[in-house]
Amino acid sequence: MKNFRGVLPRWLTLFLGLTVFFASTVVQAQTQANQPNIIFIFADDLGWGDLSRHGSKTIETPNLDHLAEQGSEFYQFTVSNPVCSPSRAAVMTGQYPARNNVNRHFATVEHHYRFHMPDWLDNTIVTMPKVLKQAGYTTAHFGKWHLTNRAIQDAPLPTTYGYDESAVFNGPGKQLDARETYDYAIDFIKRNKDKPFFLNLWIHEAHTPHYPDPELMKKNAHLDEQHQVYASVVEGADMRIGRVLDTLKTLGLEDNTLVVFSSDNGPEITGPESKRFLEDPDAKVPDIEGLGT
Repeated sequence: MKNFRGVLPRWLTLFLGLTVFFASTVVQAQTQANQPNIIFIFADDLGWGDLSRHGSKTIETPNLDHLAEQGSEFYQFTVSNPVCSPSRAAVMTGQYPARNNVNRHFATVEHHYRFHMPDWLDNTIVTMPKVLKQAGYTTAHFGKWHLTNRAIQDAPLPTTYGYDESAVFNGPGKQLDARETYDYAIDFIKRNKDKPFFLNLWIHEAHTPHYPDPELMKKNAHLDEQHQVYASVVEGADMRIGRVLDTLKTLGLEDNTLVVFSSDNGPEITGPESKRFLEDPDAKVPDIEGLGT
């Protein structure tokens, strides 16, 4: 598995379908020396066209572009659910989220009752980190959780799903600021550099609210305000992901670490309905009357 890098467009398909299968395969490894480290970077509401590699004219993402150039990029995909919590439940379990009644995003008890949902993802089922722990991996989850919600006071901690340690937002237990997600990840890598580890790095970008870097705002001052803020947010994420990748290189872990990057469910739609469709710029705008939202 040396030098394998994966950038998956918009939604994670291969990873969803093979999550538990892959983890089970790792269990069969003969020795820990043969086991690659695994880092899964999960962006939030990042769009296919938000990478410069994919044609963005306003956003520069050199680190993610380089990640794709080094490894494999997958262009055939679907989505288990176009909403945050169900797509994340699918990643954790390798199952369709409806199997566990995760039908919408986790919010309040009243919301869950209305949509016939539990208050959190069942923590007794098989999950990817549980299987990897059986294979001798040290496991961690940093960043967004959203497999329950902070409004649910008695929700199980992320560690009950198979993580040795965690710090999250949109979830219970130890809390972190969205910007701290990368620092926690780098610290975890450094502390576990001599043994196989699995790291879920679920970042905040490019979800609202936006917190653009001041220096990147200056860099993108030539853009209108909306594009300036958004480009700065995505470029900030790319810059911080670059720090994580540089840490792997500095520690000599680059050739024995599987890095997978994806967005959870594609971009939030803020434009007109016609922008929901991929089309030739000269093609007629499709008739969408009656399709709803």
